[in-house]
Amino acid sequence: MDESTSEEVELPEELNMDAFDKVTAEHLSFVEFFSPYCSHCKQLAPKWEQTYKEFRQELTELEVQMRQVNCVESADLCEREEVFAYPNLRIYAPIHDRQTGLKTGKSKFVTSYPRSLVRTPENFKKFVKNAVAEYSSGAIDLPSASKELDLDNVLKYIAGDVQQPEFVMFHPGTEKQWKVSDTTGKSAFAKGCYDCMDNKQIWDKLSNQVLTTVGTSHFSCGSNKELCAKLGFEKLADSKTASPEFVMFLPKATGTIRFDFKGFITLEALKKFASDLYENHKFEIVSAKTLSEIMEFRKSLPNEPLYSYYPLQNKVSIVFYYDPKTVAAEDKDILPYLLDFATYSPFNMYIYTTKSDKFERAIGSQAQNMVNFINFDEKEDKKTFNKAMHLATTLTTKPTLFIIKDNTLFTPIFQSYAPEDIRNKDKVLDFVARNQFPLYQELTPELMPLYFDKKNGNNQDKVVVTFVDSSNPQKTDEIFYQISLVAHQYQYVKNEYYFNDILEKRGQKEERVNELKKQNADSVQIIKAMRKEVPHLFDTNQVLFTFIDLTTNPNLAGYHGWNVNSREYAVGDTIVVTKDNTHYWDQDLTGEPLKTTPEDFSLVLKYLLDPQLVSHRVDLNLVNLKNYLVGSPYGASLRFMDVVHERGFAGYLIVILAVFGTVSAYLRFKKRSRRTTSSMGIIGNTEKHD
Repeated sequence: MDESTSEEVELPEELNMDAFDKVTAEHLSFVEFFSPYCSHCKQLAPKWEQTYKEFRQELTELEVQMRQVNCVESADLCEREEVFAYPNLRIYAPIHDRQTGLKTGKSKFVTSYPRSLVRTPENFKKFVKNAVAEYSSGAIDLPSASKELDLDNVLKYIAGDVQQPEFVMFHPGTEKQWKVSDTTGKSAFAKGCYDCMDNKQIWDKLSNQVLTTVGTSHFSCGSNKELCAKLGFEKLADSKTASPEFVMFLPKATGTIRFDFKGFITLEALKKFASDLYENHKFEIVSAKTLSEIMEFRKSLPNEPLYSYYPLQNKVSIVFYYDPKTVAAEDKDILPYLLDFATYSPFNMYIYTTKSDKFERAIGSQAQNMVNFINFDEKEDKKTFNKAMHLATTLTTKPTLFIIKDNTLFTPIFQSYAPEDIRNKDKVLDFVARNQFPLYQELTPELMPLYFDKKNGNNQDKVVVTFVDSSNPQKTDEIFYQISLVAHQYQYVKNEYYFNDILEKRGQKEERVNELKKQNADSVQIIKAMRKEVPHLFDTNQVLFTFIDLTTNPNLAGYHGWNVNSREYAVGDTIVVTKDNTHYWDQDLTGEPLKTTPEDFSLVLKYLLDPQLVSHRVDLNLVNLKNYLVGSPYGASLRFMDVVHERGFAGYLIVILAVFGTVSAYLRFKKRSRRTTSSMGIIGNTEKHD
């Protein structure tokens, strides 16, 4: 379009409450919510107008519209759409009937323009095309945005000589096979490669869906066997039917250049891998306010259920907190390791950096407000904020790490006491691995190895499993609320328990030192007593909270041996399993089936931490909290055999030897008894003479 024609084009009429639903229900819509008083909106205005004028013809072909909403004139609409910051750029898509495929006359908000992406006409165009590829239900067939990669460019990528993240598909075909398949729409790959065309189509679609964030390329291993073999893709070099490999190459400045995709080849999985790496590789600097807009970073929680969008997002953010005046380059060397960890974690993990001390204040507010949240049991003394205990669990030097989780009022802090702590890769990653779990997470077969570890796990740490039915969202939200209450209270009680233990041991240590001084003991003895460390055990007896959706995984508990009594678990039922997955509990302290009722549920967790914690509420002599062996093959009448079964082959061998020994002893006794009897006469034994 020439400039003279472009100048004559006017922006469409702004949408209000009356027109918004009708317009967005007809076409995919790129909508700007703005305020005429917003300085950022004023800066954006000429770019928005330029985009519309340059892109107008293509918008028509793509069946997409660009519209605006003035949030001063249409405050009711902006409030309904929960738009509280400007400018806010969103995509709305028509809702189609699942059975007929027809439009329902309604629309839904499907995605926002990436916050970290610069607002330029070129990026706006890419973003819209990306949205068309993902959300348009029309017959639009976008050509692949993936480019053929030559040898020289691959070598550049390997060296990190890229300006933006580059996602590459290494496939077993030749360059000619790819081009013919691309041109004809039919597979020209080797006859035995049944998935080659399917994988290409997934890649082609993905290339348009990540257009705004990463570059996409494909490389033919069939034509470049030597290089593919050197990259570790020997199968692609040797076989014409091998599955493709996907690699993200990042700029060298990131610290780590290559990330290999690991997982099943699906559009969703590849897109998440690419999007997450793009977001995380920048190590974006955020404020506490910004983070609260990205995720559910809360300073307090309401005393009522939260509305949940299922499946849960459960965002977990690793925040690298530093002082710009004292931070050293070596301190930031940990960031690439965190990026690697977050990339391959199955959880929704993000990495940010901050220099704002408002995070400290926010975490302090969390701790104070958590006390109010957990005082739900009228039979318990009211908990109060303990500043000394809070300091014991949060005191640290900078740089450090915060692990902030959706809807969670206790934020794990990496307690660093010396500069070398944050530079200790193993120590930092161990901390992150232990604290990566969301407040509560759906337990799926894929997550089982992460929550349970028979080899390296222990029976002190526990995993709570609650049963829900996602088809009943109101009941599910109520259960999540109950889990949240118990999880927060347990965290407080556990910290209090170990904090008191520290105080007691410090007192004992001080008494011992004073006693040695009074005895005029040798100075070496006194110094040794003074140096004796008082262990901080706040990380022990961890409890993780999960749930099983009976709608999608009704047999998961039985499959893993958590119903040895053939119990049919219902919505709201709860079990507690040791992290080594050897034993579980499914009853409360009265012997009734364990539910998510906070008062009873919390007592069980306290009892498992230390029975004395509930001694003021129950008679410990009457408590009969039974644990069951996971996967026991024995019924109730043979439950005593669990002791043997859990010891495996050795247990059964001991029993067999014991039985064999008992039988042998009995037979020897019987034989001796018969021999003795046979040597007796009517009168009895008589002494023999020569």
